[in-house]
Amino acid sequence: MRLPMLRRITPLLAAQALLATIVVAQSLEAGPVPRQVAAPPSDIESGLLRLPDPAAGAVRSRAALFELQWLPDGAGAWRAIADLPVKRGPLSLAVQAHGASAMPVALQVEGRGGLLVQEGALRSDQVLAAELGGEEVQRWDLRRVESGQAQVSVRFFGAQVPPRARLVVRDAHSLTAAAYVDSHGLVVGRSFGLVAQVERNHSGVGAAPAAPVVDSAWAELSGPAGTLLLPLADDGLSGDGAAGDGRFGVRLPVDLGGDYAARVALAGSSEGDRFLRTTRVTFTVDEPTVALTGDVSTRVLDARRMRLDIDALMLGEPRRLLVSAEVWGRDASGTPMPMTWLSRIGAPRPDGQRPGHWDLSLWLDAGWFSNTGLRPPLELRNLRVQDPDHLGVLARVEALPVPSGALPPFAGRGRVTSASLFGPTANASAPPTGTSAAPKDPVFPTPGLVLSHGYCASGNPFPTGDFSPPLFVFSDTSQNRSHDQFARRIANQASGFTSFGVVAHSQGGNAALHLLTYYQSPLDRAQGPRRIQSVGSPYQGTPLASLGFFACGVNNNLTTSGGPVWLAGIPSWARAEVYYRTTQEGGFFACQIFTALLLANPEDGTTERSRGQLPGAQNEGHASGWCHTVLMADPPQCEDGGRNVVMDSLAAR
Repeated sequence: MRLPMLRRITPLLAAQALLATIVVAQSLEAGPVPRQVAAPPSDIESGLLRLPDPAAGAVRSRAALFELQWLPDGAGAWRAIADLPVKRGPLSLAVQAHGASAMPVALQVEGRGGLLVQEGALRSDQVLAAELGGEEVQRWDLRRVESGQAQVSVRFFGAQVPPRARLVVRDAHSLTAAAYVDSHGLVVGRSFGLVAQVERNHSGVGAAPAAPVVDSAWAELSGPAGTLLLPLADDGLSGDGAAGDGRFGVRLPVDLGGDYAARVALAGSSEGDRFLRTTRVTFTVDEPTVALTGDVSTRVLDARRMRLDIDALMLGEPRRLLVSAEVWGRDASGTPMPMTWLSRIGAPRPDGQRPGHWDLSLWLDAGWFSNTGLRPPLELRNLRVQDPDHLGVLARVEALPVPSGALPPFAGRGRVTSASLFGPTANASAPPTGTSAAPKDPVFPTPGLVLSHGYCASGNPFPTGDFSPPLFVFSDTSQNRSHDQFARRIANQASGFTSFGVVAHSQGGNAALHLLTYYQSPLDRAQGPRRIQSVGSPYQGTPLASLGFFACGVNNNLTTSGGPVWLAGIPSWARAEVYYRTTQEGGFFACQIFTALLLANPEDGTTERSRGQLPGAQNEGHASGWCHTVLMADPPQCEDGGRNVVMDSLAAR
């Protein structure tokens, strides 16, 4: 009797489950409407939208960086010691901590002490801005020390536990440590490795082995599972390339999950002197989320649009995903050629025919058939599914065939123009062509300009008097947001404008570009010369995001590995809408006297000029004498009144 009962109840349970998944999918779409992103085949041919080699995102450091370990000194105070070899020549060291200016610091080399009180030793002090932790820095610069084993001693007076303190030491060795994780697909159960090498003058990971000889390499890995000390090997078996090539690696445990940081240390000899260089890599390992079955189905939506449904199994709770793929067709001779690149952020859609299956959908504009002259059969290539926040690759397939079927009636009869790549006509969620919408009350134009701060900012960095009203000052202070979270907040807060342009500082520029690329918003309708303008934006990331110098925590989108991965999802048409500027210090003193020992010049205290570049955008120049934020050696870059007036006069609204 049980079997017939189960047969009667099962369809009801399936319907209830389907309804529940639909509700989940709808709730995940809250916020600005996702856009169906498309890019021309030239973006595929140029490699602009391909994921970068993981080695290109290596975190580099030109110094030895220590987290000081405090121990009672037996006399009512605390003491921390760091030992390292140094090379004959100039030497700089700095301590960063709350109260660092009051901490006695001593240096000795090969037993010769008192080096910080000798003639020529120069001390500098600085208080940092809130987004950099609000700590103090005490720095010392010496014109020359001798080669040998050095010891730096730092003391703290007080009954309470000393604050967190970091020490950086940079000697005369022209060497850099570089380290990276060798995969973009960091998912529990998958194998990946940590790779590192020493370079000479930022020669680049993957270059010919540098002259320095590394004889000791290790990583201290910290995360939810605790701390592991892992040796790195150059044996050709540890993800390190060929044995003896100067590159070191270690395969990490496949059961890691969560957020991790690895402090990497490389020690050895160069030109007869010992050296130590350290760097720090951060990464997120996701739980298994989605599995692609290999099936693709198609559906004609209207005269211009065709939906490509990629079949998937959800391995956990349904969540918003970033799906991207190249679409290839055939030319007259039958040769496969790229047609367009498609990408979209959104929730998976439950498959109404197969319980447990979900569709990851992309919309293909039939105009691409006219633009390229290509025809079916179609194929999806380099398909990837990513987390929209930390951008890790959750699933990836090199090629999936698209089954033959009906095409939209306008296939081959209209073209995709650059103007149609964003705005209401590009909105994949818009009603099909020919449907009628209910009449709406008239909308009166309310154009404006949005001023946006950056990561972890304490407030608006731009003087509002430099800009013409109507203005909206975006505010999300002291927060650590992904580019996607940041972009959606800009759209939500500025939704009172029917159109707006953006003038942004730091991460605000990345977020504005992300908004233009992935979502429909009033930014699409802005009229004027320049839709997005930015100052000091780390479009390619900054080493500081991994090295642990941001007060609000690690931000995957701002690391030197995460920045290029994010850029691999930004088409040429969106980049062309950005006008950006970079700056640097204007004198003998670095903008930030601690991080200057780690960053590559020129830099503004946070962002290196090289990583502030946005390929395909409009470079409006590089200025000297302006630093990234307040409390640095030169004025904040956002307070350049002349530059602000120019940005205001050219801003789209």
